[in-house]
Amino acid sequence: MRSANNSVEPSSFPDDAGADYFIREYRTAVNPARRDLLENKPPLLILSTSADAPESHTHRVLEALRWALGPEYKRVPHTVLYAEEDVPLLTVQAGTGLEFDIPRRSTPDRFPNFWLMADVVAQIQESRPGGGLGARKLRDHVYRQRAERGGLPGLLWHMGGADTAPIGGVYGFFVGLVWHSLTRTLPRWIWARRQNRRLVRSKRSGWLGKHLNATAGGAPVFELLDQVGARQSPRLSLEPSHPRHKEGLTALELLLLRALLEDLRKPAVGRLLPKRRRRVARPVLLVEIPPEGAPGADAAERFLRALHTLQAGLDGPGPLVIAVGHPSGSLQADLGVECTNLRRASSLLHSSNPRPVVVPLEDEPFERPGLQIPPVQPRKFTMGWRAVTAVELTALATLLVGGALAPGFWETPPDTRCVGGDRPAAAGSQTERVEVRPKEWYQDVLNRINKQNQEAEKYADERAVRTVVLFESTPPTTAEDTIFDGAIPELRGVAMWQQRLIEDAASDASRVPLRVEVRKAGAGFREAVRAVRDLIREVGQENSGKAYKQIVGVLGFAQSTKETQEAVKELGGIGMPMVGTTATADEMQQSGSYWPFTPANSTEAGIEAAFAADFPLVAKPGQTDPHAPAECVPAGHAVIVRTPDDLYSESLADRFQQAFKGGETVISFRQDSQPFATQAGTQKATTADQLVGQVCQALKAEPDTAVYWTARAKDFTAFVRAMDTNGTCIENDLTVLGGNELTNVALTGQYADKDWLRLYHSAHRLPEEDSRASAKTKDFVRQYNRQYPQDPWRQDGHSAVSYDAFHVLSRAVDNAGSTVRRESVLTALRNNITFDGATGVVSFSEFSSGPPKRKTLVILRQSAGEPEAVVACGAYSLTAPKQQDSPCRD
Repeated sequence: MRSANNSVEPSSFPDDAGADYFIREYRTAVNPARRDLLENKPPLLILSTSADAPESHTHRVLEALRWALGPEYKRVPHTVLYAEEDVPLLTVQAGTGLEFDIPRRSTPDRFPNFWLMADVVAQIQESRPGGGLGARKLRDHVYRQRAERGGLPGLLWHMGGADTAPIGGVYGFFVGLVWHSLTRTLPRWIWARRQNRRLVRSKRSGWLGKHLNATAGGAPVFELLDQVGARQSPRLSLEPSHPRHKEGLTALELLLLRALLEDLRKPAVGRLLPKRRRRVARPVLLVEIPPEGAPGADAAERFLRALHTLQAGLDGPGPLVIAVGHPSGSLQADLGVECTNLRRASSLLHSSNPRPVVVPLEDEPFERPGLQIPPVQPRKFTMGWRAVTAVELTALATLLVGGALAPGFWETPPDTRCVGGDRPAAAGSQTERVEVRPKEWYQDVLNRINKQNQEAEKYADERAVRTVVLFESTPPTTAEDTIFDGAIPELRGVAMWQQRLIEDAASDASRVPLRVEVRKAGAGFREAVRAVRDLIREVGQENSGKAYKQIVGVLGFAQSTKETQEAVKELGGIGMPMVGTTATADEMQQSGSYWPFTPANSTEAGIEAAFAADFPLVAKPGQTDPHAPAECVPAGHAVIVRTPDDLYSESLADRFQQAFKGGETVISFRQDSQPFATQAGTQKATTADQLVGQVCQALKAEPDTAVYWTARAKDFTAFVRAMDTNGTCIENDLTVLGGNELTNVALTGQYADKDWLRLYHSAHRLPEEDSRASAKTKDFVRQYNRQYPQDPWRQDGHSAVSYDAFHVLSRAVDNAGSTVRRESVLTALRNNITFDGATGVVSFSEFSSGPPKRKTLVILRQSAGEPEAVVACGAYSLTAPKQQDSPCRD
């Protein structure tokens, strides 16, 4: 392995355009001001030197980045991966380098997964084709390697004595049968069973079983790994240039890198053990990419492909990976990289966008003196972890002695008061369904927008007037279907902001009046791609039309579907500024020109998982006195109901399952006749009655079960009606926790007569009556209620979200300059738009296209006729605390 330059003299980063921004954000991405910012998952960043640039350009950039992480000794766990022909698997370098020379008085990470897989991979590479070691010999070899690394296995192994010739007699019999059994055979057996349970059978941490597509009841871990060796060793025996040889190396790289990424999860925060709170900076991997065909190029590109394959699907933030050099065209195509500049890339370092980014570096800055990257200054520890442990053990002993003297002082009875009260959804004043007139209401709001478009056009002779497009699902035609669709309140919010904008323009010459074109994207946005392609064709021909019809941005995409995901990607291809509304899936982030407005599913699921596991929301069984207050307990088990092939549902369900601390049962539920596949360990339901039976079975087995609903609202209504009709397990109430998808239906009184239903669901603004709601929120609700007094969704967040989202886009248009072009609107969106809005404080990160920082997320309890906010997270007002208690995630 080539050694890095450890001289104190720093190498300089080339002074390319945007280098100042990149240096600043690189240092803060590695060493953020707050530890919770380490939870972001930065994208793979490739700094690409030109095709004919000398090797020294690559090494200069690598050394400048490395020098900032520790000029004399490591301040941050990091390593530089130099691709060379004799090191086919760069992950071996990565794991070894991160464990070597750790920051002083720090023990940030252990690598049990990596070293176990490294030993396995080494054996696979050394084995003969078709002649693997076998599962038992592989286990014995790997355990011996583990023992050589020390710890309790090493101590016991060496207590067993030297590996010499067998000893005869009674003493030899004792040593071989008894002593070796106690010091070697039994510990090895226990260790192997633990690895099998940890890596394969565990639902939460069994990453190897998931990686190899093995079920929880499948083969033991070393049988699975021996099967990997049997498949790959014949390929590895071929010539290195053979495609099958490269395929074998790719499989091993993926296995080894997956193990390393599992080890690099963020350690637990707030625990007593000092080893668990030692990572104060993000680990960094710097990768050299040689030119295509040069020695080591295949190894570097294989590593980057493996990282891209694994990064998006793994929980946890992972390391910061920056590759420098000459990426081939095939690598860039395989990764689907987004080409950008240093300034834009600097903002992405703080986002959780798994899409790789490539930044071309010009040759000219390498000919001039560059910019030094100052060394990062992470927190230092004044004592080693052993000293801290001694202090904490002394303090703990003191507390235990005090507790023994006054045991009653330390006992706190658990809180059994039900969150949001003990009354079910039907116990309030709202006992009848609200009348819904969909055709009339939908046409009324369209007429209002068309009339306001005409008012905006009147300004065209004296100032710039532009057009935005709002993509909406095709409106339902029946009142029943309308309650499942948020189009009407969303359109009303857009119309309200358009009116406000036009009124402001009368006295404020800096405001740009905007027309709104409402375009239908099919039922459930199933025709979103077609609608977007029609728009792209029109945009290419708009130069010949009237200036006020020039489209400068897009609003909407209120649902996370595979169609809206693809639509965002295609609009991003032409650089169209987009501001989303209530689409929440992380996977919607397909373009740097798309700004989602609501918190991502990963944020929502984390909050809801903590809420379910830590707060009393499930009624305790066996309560027979109807006059006594009901008692509740936290959910120890969750039935997760998801819809297969639904982007929103699968995304939210997966992230809740990862975050929830209790047990779970996963049910894939879809009512249509189309066949669908399910994952291993997942149940399947195709009718509401079938789903009811499965939920009741889970409730019978685990009475502290809550249902986490990620399927669509129409399916939920079918489930509730079937549950009510069957009546088989509603005597103790049913607790349901769901996303914003359920809000539309809940507020129309669909569940008003279900006295057995305890319903919690998320929303994106606080109710008007909540004391925590800001003056802006209350003012918006008053205006909305005055304009739409019969609206059943007046407490819903759809209208407030679209109102604020349009505010964001119009603010960017106002700041775009006199030409008001799409390119200038994009620049304005990246320039930290901040205001206090109907949904709370809206503040986007500078140059970032992720959701607003600390965006409001509320969990509502549906009871007493009006929803009650039992959880409020984020900046719901200017005075909202920055540090918030569980279940909020700062």
